[in-house]
Amino acid sequence: MEKQKLIKKTAMKRNIHLKAGRILLLLILVAFLSCEKSTECCPEDDSINGRYEFTLVPQNSFQDTTLIKGMRGTDFPEYSVIYDDVYLYEDGEGNVIGNCKTWKISGTKSDQYLTLDLYVHPQGPVNTVVLIDSMHHFTTMNLIINEYGNLEGDGMYYEYEHYPEIEDETYTISANKIADLSYFEIEKLSSFEYAGLDRFSFCDVVSSISSFLISTLTDGVFRPIGNCYLHKDGGGYYIFGHEGPGSIFPVYTQTIYFPWEWSWCKVRKYGFEIDIRGESIGYESLKDKLELLEDVLEYFFEKLGFPSLDLLFDAMDDFHQEFGGFAFTTAYDTHTHNLSIYVNHTQGSSSAAKNHLLTQTIKAAFEPYVSGVYLYAGSNIYDSWHLRRSNVGVCNSALVIMYLFGTHNVNYD
Repeated sequence: MEKQKLIKKTAMKRNIHLKAGRILLLLILVAFLSCEKSTECCPEDDSINGRYEFTLVPQNSFQDTTLIKGMRGTDFPEYSVIYDDVYLYEDGEGNVIGNCKTWKISGTKSDQYLTLDLYVHPQGPVNTVVLIDSMHHFTTMNLIINEYGNLEGDGMYYEYEHYPEIEDETYTISANKIADLSYFEIEKLSSFEYAGLDRFSFCDVVSSISSFLISTLTDGVFRPIGNCYLHKDGGGYYIFGHEGPGSIFPVYTQTIYFPWEWSWCKVRKYGFEIDIRGESIGYESLKDKLELLEDVLEYFFEKLGFPSLDLLFDAMDDFHQEFGGFAFTTAYDTHTHNLSIYVNHTQGSSSAAKNHLLTQTIKAAFEPYVSGVYLYAGSNIYDSWHLRRSNVGVCNSALVIMYLFGTHNVNYD
């Protein structure tokens, strides 16, 4: 009897151990299958597709000691800057395409190594579907994808006629993905006919810059020389045209030159040519228009130093008789708050034109409102500025260019 009880007890233990073993085996199998299923359904995405923040930090920086309007390039601080609109897309063969604002990007990815080439738009009106073959190879970035999926490396520049010293400069980069790409963005990027301009309008800078001349020195109304479009010129863009007055109303029209280059926050020297062109309106017709608009422009005339239209006409008559066709333009730097007055004329002495009553009255009228006033005269004028160029709204100085009045067109280059 005792023997039977022992046999039965042993059998029960054996069944318990067998069941426990089966349960343990089942748990191991479930865990293995779950892990395998997770690996198959949701593989780790090691592509670089996405929107990135690129931080550029100066490594080697050309030090400009040119004296311009009382300051040298070395007088301005420089520091790192972030571009948060860099879009990258990788195809199945490791080719990379992308953009940031008006720039286009092409590159290759191999394992954890990534090379990106950035191209800038050619000179002239901006065309968002321009091909890379027609663009300028501006900089190359050699990057490594780190263990966290972020990018780090350095960049160098190529020869660029509009900034000869750029080959002496290098920078370091860190970048992290801040968003995935939408289907629409992938489609646009893969077509390579996209420059990001539908997400950003350079025309918006009008509301973000210091509109000093527009609001303080005039009647507060913005009269653009032309429609809002981008015209690439050197290391930046004209936003509302680059030839004044550009309007059937040849008095007090404006445009903006906006420096825009792939760089950390730094000023560099920009040169401008302000050249007189053909007649836009006869002198007597100009006076007739000013007379018809006297009530509208009264505030404007006072800001130029002439409390009455008759006093302005007296000065204009004398100037026109001595210097022929003419045009008065101002350029105001929103960063340094310096202002240049350009007096283009078709005849006579440039020195005499600068010292004429009309010119000197306008100069005196602007002086209380700006850091410094600089006078230039001639049929062809050259001027230079130290302008900041980098990411929009973070590190930029724009030139507000205003065609005051005149008989002739002026080309700004």
